[in-house]
Amino acid sequence: MATPQQYLNNPNVRKLLDVIASAEGVRHGYNTIFGNERFGNLSAHPNVRKSFKQTDGKTNFTTAAGRYQFLKGTWDGLSRQYGLKDFSPQSQDIGAIGLIMQKGALNDVLKGNYQAAIQKLGSTWASLPSSPYAQPRRSQAEINKFLGGSAQQGGYQPQYLSAAQAAKLFPKQAAPKSNYLSAEDAARLFPKQQRLPSDYLSAEEVAKIFPQNNQTTQQTGYLSAEQAAKLFPGG
Repeated sequence: MATPQQYLNNPNVRKLLDVIASAEGVRHGYNTIFGNERFGNLSAHPNVRKSFKQTDGKTNFTTAAGRYQFLKGTWDGLSRQYGLKDFSPQSQDIGAIGLIMQKGALNDVLKGNYQAAIQKLGSTWASLPSSPYAQPRRSQAEINKFLGGSAQQGGYQPQYLSAAQAAKLFPKQAAPKSNYLSAEDAARLFPKQQRLPSDYLSAEEVAKIFPQNNQTTQQTGYLSAEQAAKLFPGG
């Protein structure tokens, strides 16, 4: 049976976790209490009850805390289910992935169909545009910005460099660790870019390789199948 721990390092899952944290607007990451107050002890959920006014004018109360703003009751259930002994960053990540799994959104995330996943997660994270709660929600445009323009409709699956193709670019790396260009590999291609925003080729970087095909690269930020074929005509 699949467990959240299996997906801690999956790049698509990590991306959605970043989007959720961005949507929630947490300023102190894993150490954030509702209202963007910072707390330091991650041995357990802080369980600080705070009041707030909803968008319909009613007063409500919340114990939301952490990078993904877990309510105390929700966290207690996740802790029992997944054996979480503290409120550490890894435990919080596991708990968030557990919620994604419980809502049936994990397969969408793994396929890169973030839009479908977000539609299923509105009842869990009130900041998402699909949320039914009387609380401030992010617009779809904001979510797309957090995603870097990669929120896709339907079953779109972007074309990545394959392990075989990456091996042709980097022959000294006998066994590629994944089917993506690593930050280290991308740095070799783009030595003037001091800090890479992610482990993927950005739209800007792809545009440097294919200056006449800006529309495709801006839409996805990935090498298209056609572009990859130009780089690797032998397959």
